[in-house]
Amino acid sequence: MNAMNFNFLCGDPPPASERNVGIIGAGPSGLAAAGYLSCLGYQVEVYDKLPKAGGLMLFGIPGHRIPKERVETGVRRMAKKYGVVFHPRTKICCSAPLHDEEGDHFCSDVRGLGDLVKKHDAIIICTGSWRSRRLGIPGESLPGVMAGLEFLFPIRAAGYAGPGIKAPDVAGKTVAVIGAGHSAVDVVHSAIFLGAAKVHLLYRRTKNEAPCGSYEIDRLEAAGALWHESVAPLRFTGQDRVTGVEIREKALGQPGPDGKRCALPDSEHVTVIDADLVVTAIGETATPPFAKELGLENVRKGEVRWLHMTDIENVFVAGDALTGPSKIGKAVYSGLRAARSLANWLDLKDQDRLADYPYDDLVAREADRFPGGRLHR
Repeated sequence: MNAMNFNFLCGDPPPASERNVGIIGAGPSGLAAAGYLSCLGYQVEVYDKLPKAGGLMLFGIPGHRIPKERVETGVRRMAKKYGVVFHPRTKICCSAPLHDEEGDHFCSDVRGLGDLVKKHDAIIICTGSWRSRRLGIPGESLPGVMAGLEFLFPIRAAGYAGPGIKAPDVAGKTVAVIGAGHSAVDVVHSAIFLGAAKVHLLYRRTKNEAPCGSYEIDRLEAAGALWHESVAPLRFTGQDRVTGVEIREKALGQPGPDGKRCALPDSEHVTVIDADLVVTAIGETATPPFAKELGLENVRKGEVRWLHMTDIENVFVAGDALTGPSKIGKAVYSGLRAARSLANWLDLKDQDRLADYPYDDLVAREADRFPGGRLHR
């Protein structure tokens, strides 16, 4: 099986440079940035709270989508051949409470962001999206109601002997999954694989409007999942533990000229879907450290002094930490672009030529060079 090649921009390692760069986060964007900068001969150190590098590629996405061996072999190659130093189980603290995100309990070392700023010539924050979104409806705090990442993370993490980490017990149980993105698809596949007796998938729109695509829904149905479309969860039922999901359901008419099906008049009714476990797989949010202090909202808008640079001059940001949850390809692209911007900035700084390049002009030309590359969402 071919390893992921994070150093695809170079062959043999280049001559060593005196520059030292720190990268916070070892997911797709962080590994892409590490590969780019180590191809320039930089000494690169990568800090991540998890026991292995790879981020959600390793700890969130099931192995049938991304085999963990491809990620792990690529990381080992980068460390051995290009000298990238990895600091696992290391949390860079913190503007949110510790243990507020998935994976925090793996940490055995906590370091301050300020310490890294002083230690390295520059750093890139690539911390990803590790906090699950919530529906905010009654009963969501009941035992047995889980978020998508809360369900998926232990399945991949259980093999790393973290404290109290074990895969969810769903064998012989009925599971209800809310959502229709790739996270929801992964939850359904995993629940079936773990032996769930019945799996319901609930979505507020139709199969043709599902973010994962109708093909994925068809595959889930073929695997035995029960698809419910145009339903809205109202509350989770149960006293000491969840027993089901109360939903508002709409009957749909025939497809119109645009292929969409509209709700029939006076067709709404409320019903309950029984479930032993409910997973709200509706996405994640980014949790970068000190987002306000670093001015990340301004970076998202493109109101920056230098592409991908935060309010701290030698701190850059990339990937989901900047844009919010995205696909792996976009995260890789963001990491590469931030790494190149960082390298250009260090070059001009060493030459004392930063004043020769208007920041606004640089940002505009960079965005124009890459179609769709502007940082506006």
